[in-house]
Amino acid sequence: LITTSRLVPKNAVGDVISAMKFLPENVKFLILGSGSLLSNLQLLTSNFHLENRVKFLGLINHDALPDYLHAADIFIRTPLSEGFGNSYVEAMAAGLPVIATPVGGILDFIRDDETGLFAKVGNSEDIAEKVKKLIADKPLREKLILNTSKMVAEKYDWKLVAQNMTNVFENIF
Repeated sequence: LITTSRLVPKNAVGDVISAMKFLPENVKFLILGSGSLLSNLQLLTSNFHLENRVKFLGLINHDALPDYLHAADIFIRTPLSEGFGNSYVEAMAAGLPVIATPVGGILDFIRDDETGLFAKVGNSEDIAEKVKKLIADKPLREKLILNTSKMVAEKYDWKLVAQNMTNVFENIF
């Protein structure tokens, strides 16, 4: 599992750490990012004896991010609120299935069982169940990856986004 996240209350990284208690020992969780909750999340990891399974990698240079995403199997971020959610689109572009919560701007591009899986907000056991589902169901993983690859290419390619923005500004001016 991998996440890219500011370590702040709204991103609920602690919910995923708590979910690790319900997952097989071979499941690891890489956390890329930093923030005000770093020491609290490290303490939570220690309290659950998950130091060998949860790794805090800190801020990663954006150029190196694809290497980390390609090394992972599942992108997971289960926030309490979210704006657009660039991290999800980056993970989808890297070919990862995603697990999220149905909040804010996430609903604009993730459809449950179609372009990702939704876990219940604040529910570590449900988060773990979604991870287990993706691990066990290879056809589902492949479907999600195929659907998101197509969606990212059709809607979020930077050349397309730039052209759409150009069109908006040309129509205004």
